[in-house]
Amino acid sequence: MGARLPSVLMGVGLPSVTEPEAIFGDNMLFAWIIILGLLQSVAQLNINFLGLFAIFAGLKKGPIWGLCVGIFIGSLAEVLSSSVQGLNLMLYSGIGLAAGIIKQKIYYKEGARQEIIFSFFGMLCFYIAYFAFTRKIQTDVLFTIIFSAVVSPLLFSVFETRLP
Repeated sequence: MGARLPSVLMGVGLPSVTEPEAIFGDNMLFAWIIILGLLQSVAQLNINFLGLFAIFAGLKKGPIWGLCVGIFIGSLAEVLSSSVQGLNLMLYSGIGLAAGIIKQKIYYKEGARQEIIFSFFGMLCFYIAYFAFTRKIQTDVLFTIIFSAVVSPLLFSVFETRLP
């Protein structure tokens, strides 16, 4: 359970707030992206949280949502990284859009297996494109792709329960 607002603020006409959705309202999506971006930049985990969130948006909300969320994620990643200007914007918006379009074009059955497959190939395309544009090889990229794909059903279920 979330923390309640101080009683001093209660008399001002603010409702009792215990859930983060009530605090952020419709901006919960952006709060998740910022939290995941900060977590990805400081954590020592080999999971591409932002890439998975772009794939999630494309799969669950459609290609336009995947594109829009990918653009926001890419913009945030541009601020947090020192890579080539515009690369993160292109990569994250591309995988969000591609996940949504591919889901619409093929038979997609909801389930953990499909989420793992989409996450694996989405992350694989992300890192292949990253290598193609930067010519930099990341040593642990295969582990990151596999681990991100395996963890994706858990993250997707958390996202689904917390987003409108």
